[in-house]
Amino acid sequence: MRYEGYLKDLNRIHTSEIYGAAVFRAAASVTLNKTMRAKWKLLYELEVQTLKRFHAYMVETNQKILFTWGWSLRGHAEGIVLGLLPWEIAMRMLADGTESYQQTFARLKKHSVPEDEGFFDYVYAHEKAIEAFALKELSFEKESTLVLNALLNNEGVSD
Repeated sequence: MRYEGYLKDLNRIHTSEIYGAAVFRAAASVTLNKTMRAKWKLLYELEVQTLKRFHAYMVETNQKILFTWGWSLRGHAEGIVLGLLPWEIAMRMLADGTESYQQTFARLKKHSVPEDEGFFDYVYAHEKAIEAFALKELSFEKESTLVLNALLNNEGVSD
């Protein structure tokens, strides 16, 4: 699988997970509500799991991981703000924020070769799970974390 922009798209997974982990960790650190803090931490765990899968994929496919300077710091700063916002606004921003990542990850998935399909299916499913969680939170659904837990427990898409 190689197409124009492939390496940029592939690196977007890395920057996304570094950034997302920092956002969710920072949001959890400033959120006073225990339930919301637990949800931020669950999102953080999903980002860390996806980052580990990304690193393993890059090693397995003998590809170079590009340096992502600044994304962790940016994520930390934005996560503090996100964690202090009213929950509804934070969830709307979270759902909207997944859109561009979904486009990139769908493109990687579309162009993947059979041996890489599982990995890119997982990366795309991970982003869709974050969006689904946020939308369920906005709809006040009690089971909003099920999709996150499914991926964390390897019950969702696997590679």
